Amino acid sequence: MGIRDWFSSSRRGPRKAGDKIQRGVLAIAVVMLLGMITVSICLTVTTGSGGAGVTAFVLFVAAAAVGAVLGFLFGLPRARVAESAGPSTFYLTNSNLIKVSDWLTTIVIGLGLVNLGKVVPGLRSLAHALQEPLGGAAYSGAAGVSVLVVGVLAGFVLDYLWTSIRVRELLEEAERQNQQTVPELRNQTLGEARATASRNNVTLLVPEDAPDSSLVTRQAVAPGTTVPSGTTVAVSTVDPPGRP
Repeated sequence: MGIRDWFSSSRRGPRKAGDKIQRGVLAIAVVMLLGMITVSICLTVTTGSGGAGVTAFVLFVAAAAVGAVLGFLFGLPRARVAESAGPSTFYLTNSNLIKVSDWLTTIVIGLGLVNLGKVVPGLRSLAHALQEPLGGAAYSGAAGVSVLVVGVLAGFVLDYLWTSIRVRELLEEAERQNQQTVPELRNQTLGEARATASRNNVTLLVPEDAPDSSLVTRQAVAPGTTVPSGTTVAVSTVDPPGRP
């Protein structure tokens, strides 16, 4: 019954974009790994060198890892934080990683543009260096460069999509769970106000010995204000109670 309930609950409601991209990225990554294993086997058979296939696979994984790091830096969501001059009970989002991401992406793009004319000679030198480790065939160097380029691009695109969509959704969900909206407490009895505050994860600060039947006339935090969970809201009551 538990598994059946899980499947039925997973079918209810539309999937989030983050769930779709997570499944898509995982599926594409598995397909590319299987394709790279096939290429490695073919390279081993055609060159007669067992180390050529292993080297090609390791090169692909390393290139994909580098591309994934770049995709993470480029796709890292930027938090919209309002810096206020007055005191606040909110914790400000740590933006150090965002700043590092901006710096690194600027440096990478700048270096890429400056050295754009050296790309083709550099690829030729890289192909020549990879020819012997990949079996020494005439096409080994070109195959090695292709593996590196495909690995970097695949890692970059997949991790960029996952970071910009899935990570953003997770951060937003965590932010929503940590914030609550102050409800309307006025014109309620103190007992009703306590129940309303409990449902909204806020705490009431009430006068001592105030009975639950007393009427709430004023609240320190305006209704609709977004506050962290557990925020204390002071209220004023009148006794004896009397609803208008």
